[in-house]
Amino acid sequence: MDQDTAIPKFVVDLSQPPETRHAHIIPHLREPMIACNLPSLFDEVTELVAGPFFGKALVALTRLALRRVHSAEETAELAGISQALNIPMHVLVAFNVLLDLLLGCTSGGVRVLDSDTIGPTTRILHFRTLDWAMHRLRQIIVELDYVRVTGGPVIATTVTYFGYVGVLTGVRKGLSVSLNFRPYHARDTAAQRLSFRWHQAMVVLGFRQSISSSLRNVLLDPPPTSSDPSKDSQDIGPLGLEGDDVSDQYVKKVLERLSASNSTSAYLIFCQPETVYIMEKDHRSATVRQSDTFLTACNHDAKDEEDPSQLQQVAGALAEGGDATGMGDIVGMSASSNSCAIAQIKTLMSE
Repeated sequence: MDQDTAIPKFVVDLSQPPETRHAHIIPHLREPMIACNLPSLFDEVTELVAGPFFGKALVALTRLALRRVHSAEETAELAGISQALNIPMHVLVAFNVLLDLLLGCTSGGVRVLDSDTIGPTTRILHFRTLDWAMHRLRQIIVELDYVRVTGGPVIATTVTYFGYVGVLTGVRKGLSVSLNFRPYHARDTAAQRLSFRWHQAMVVLGFRQSISSSLRNVLLDPPPTSSDPSKDSQDIGPLGLEGDDVSDQYVKKVLERLSASNSTSAYLIFCQPETVYIMEKDHRSATVRQSDTFLTACNHDAKDEEDPSQLQQVAGALAEGGDATGMGDIVGMSASSNSCAIAQIKTLMSE
């Protein structure tokens, strides 16, 4: 995709069978998907990370091990795309469970004038850049509008890579979300390190839900019905919604449940019209910051801005570990990128 080319936009009808939901998109994306060549990209990255010998062995192993993601619905969507484009299922599964580990981004929220209203009113604007230099994937960026019934209203919109069925960046009425890579996780004890790696393995093998799949639920889950007593008020579901609008109660419930859930480490950014939240998510805990004016998140914790020494150690470890994806450089420059973003926003706000 050229830099000036508009991102193609499509509708995904959730009332259609998962296997055929993307069938109407395939003809438009067939050539870009062929040019992107996900199987070749997967082989290249695997061999660069693990070395030529072990890389080939790992690729062979993934053909047997990577058969599904945790959600049966998402697995069926991937199966339909795999069959239509003749892309091996293990490649699409790897794409979906590993991509969130490679997102070097700057995200956040800033209060701006609301051009959609009469008078000098303001709201929080969610912004995001993608710093990860995997340019081949630019060809398959799409914007997807989700509807629950054919011809129905749009309930959520995501900007993603075609073939990725989780949520990296998305919005529904009253709430927007994005996901960034976090280089830290609890590792003070052997049990913590083992638990984190075990969880990652379970996600890769499809036995546990990925964090991007959890964000998909936040955006796409329908509102509850009063006749459904089976809904548990503790679930991350659509509690607190009126129609398809998101209430403060629902967002707080999402933050509480995600904070305590098992997941890979990540930065999760949530914006409502009046508040921006940034969650520094660890395996089983989280720290949440919020503001009604301005917050940013790159690929470092807030504490690193006062003492960047640990961040530089992590960046050095990534680089020494055969960092074929360039994440070491991105993490190393994260604090600087964040400072630049803050300076630019402050300049714009002062004008």
